[in-house]
Amino acid sequence: MAKLFVTLAILCVFGAALVKGFDKKEAIAGFMAKMDDCKAEVGAKDIDVEELVGKKPASTMEGKCLRSCLMKKYEVMDNNGKFVKDVAASHAEKYTDGAEEKMKIAHEIIDACSVIEVPADHCEAAEKYGKCFKEESLAHGLKDKLDF
Repeated sequence: MAKLFVTLAILCVFGAALVKGFDKKEAIAGFMAKMDDCKAEVGAKDIDVEELVGKKPASTMEGKCLRSCLMKKYEVMDNNGKFVKDVAASHAEKYTDGAEEKMKIAHEIIDACSVIEVPADHCEAAEKYGKCFKEESLAHGLKDKLDF
């Protein structure tokens, strides 16, 4: 389930290694609670969760809405379906313990993905943001650091 946490934690924005002071078990437990709530809220199935864990595009609308719900619960998507840069940066700060080089990369990814055009539908927007985070993370050489 750690992969599931990494996938969300924001959507590949925070692909840095965890540092002391960050309680991984507590974070995963909190994520799982949010995941369960969102799964029930949007009617997502296990396959939707598996796609999220596998860092694959969502194949169903429920899968896309699962991602939107999680982004909203972590407050990186507002009620208008827009990405909230300041909150994403705050999460990155926490997960990287403010390490300068890691934060530089996080800000580059956040900046790039915050300006993309997204559909008005929040579920579709979340899918598009997720695609951007993945592409930007890979472009910044974070592929090997996305799993722990």
